[in-house]
Amino acid sequence: MKRLLLIALGCAAFLAGCTESTILDPTGPAVPETEIIEGIQIDWSQVQDELDEEFVESDDYPYGKNIDFYVEDGNAYMMVTVEDGVSKEEAAEYATAIIKALNDSVAMQDFSYQNDGTSMYGKFSQENVVWIYVMPESTADEERTWLVDDAIVPGQERPVEPNYTKAELETATAAAEE
Repeated sequence: MKRLLLIALGCAAFLAGCTESTILDPTGPAVPETEIIEGIQIDWSQVQDELDEEFVESDDYPYGKNIDFYVEDGNAYMMVTVEDGVSKEEAAEYATAIIKALNDSVAMQDFSYQNDGTSMYGKFSQENVVWIYVMPESTADEERTWLVDDAIVPGQERPVEPNYTKAELETATAAAEE
């Protein structure tokens, strides 16, 4: 019993000598920066990779074939290819989701673009025009076959609209009036 008591006291003394705190060292590394920094350069290739991962031949969007985009003078131009047979309405919903994801991807790099819940898309589309075109894979070069040809301009809070021909629009309007 004495031996056990001596071991316990020895351990207690050893531990008491090792209590110097290094957790709150004022000379240690600084706290990470949490404020928004202005003028961050967006890595557009990272944005491209994130969009491709989420929207090109993914589980949620198996019909997505390709997304090409570029940003020039603060405007985004997105050319999206889908497999043949996708409806115009489905293409418009897809395009709306892509624009939201574009903003989210930019916001991951620059927190000032975080969507505060007051915008359908987020700050990127509130400051920039986003042109989006969705085209069937086999007829991508034929503009008349494009499913979506739309632009979301700053201040516009609406989903992307399908690219209806004049005849399709008249038919849809007539059907709605009946």
